[in-house]
Amino acid sequence: MKIRQWIPAAAIAIVASNGPVYAVDSNERGKKSLVKLFGDVVAKATDATVRVRCSNKDTILGTIVDKKGYILTKGSELKGPISIRLRDGSEYDAVYVGYHEPSDLALLKIDATDIATIAAFAPGKDATVGNWVAAVGFESEPVGVGIISAGVRKLYREESFVENGNKGFLGIIAGLPSEGKEQVLIGEVDPKGSAYRAKLAKGDIILEIAGTKVKKFEEMKKLLDDYKPGDTIKMTVLRGEEEKEFNVKLGSRADIDRGAFQNAMGSLLSGRRTGFPSVIMHDMVIKPSDCGGPLVDLDGKVLGINIARAGRVETWALPAEVVTPILKELIDGKFPPPGKRNTEKVNKDDK
Repeated sequence: MKIRQWIPAAAIAIVASNGPVYAVDSNERGKKSLVKLFGDVVAKATDATVRVRCSNKDTILGTIVDKKGYILTKGSELKGPISIRLRDGSEYDAVYVGYHEPSDLALLKIDATDIATIAAFAPGKDATVGNWVAAVGFESEPVGVGIISAGVRKLYREESFVENGNKGFLGIIAGLPSEGKEQVLIGEVDPKGSAYRAKLAKGDIILEIAGTKVKKFEEMKKLLDDYKPGDTIKMTVLRGEEEKEFNVKLGSRADIDRGAFQNAMGSLLSGRRTGFPSVIMHDMVIKPSDCGGPLVDLDGKVLGINIARAGRVETWALPAEVVTPILKELIDGKFPPPGKRNTEKVNKDDK
């Protein structure tokens, strides 16, 4: 069904003149009437959408994928005890079944016997550039409507690396260690970064981050995933023959990278927004907390799961052909839940 057949011309004019249709919140009531027009289309998928709660706080959306109580969601957002709230208001403790890091998909399970609706995925070939889509939320109306900007595509260069884009940032570039040595050598220190402000210097060798020894640059980057801008971490470095300790208040990538600053303008981006196997890109601006739910077309078919608010006017969804095989592997126990990282934060006032 084409949108021109059932959306008034005035509504189409609003979309054409204003570009992407943004997610609805209390300050955007003027756009709410347009979103209501998609209510019937997303009704079934909405019944398959749940609110995932961590430590008794609304955290992310989830998608029911099996009547046995299996739910897919965005794993990097899960911290603390997990529960699931269904649309009828009932709430269940959730079991964390498994996590597939490349896709950021986590599988949860609840002990519910009255699940009537699950998400039925459509093939990715239906995700055609220019087609209208809706991001399904926990309420009867979608959290946003818009168009597909790019069909199923691979990610390249920096987009292909798994990284927490909202983590604390040091502002250093790795140096080349001496031959045969494993060490985190600082090659350059950006004068706008937190490492520079803490008086770290080119040639320093980082030995420990928050009490954890590091020998590779990637190990250090992984540890920083657990910290956000403004956190203070204790670092031990080797300068010449002397070990020194520094308390470093982390900054953000936007402090240094103008492109990252501009990309984040408007609202917060998802922390994990890179490294996915392939994605469908659409122009809806939905909140990071509204990822994890289904992406549907005008026929109500589920094209995938919204996995990340990736840019200022860009959201990514995992296509059905990525989700379906991973779901089977998660149910089969191929990918266990992540273990707890042994990290240590220091008090921000610790000098």
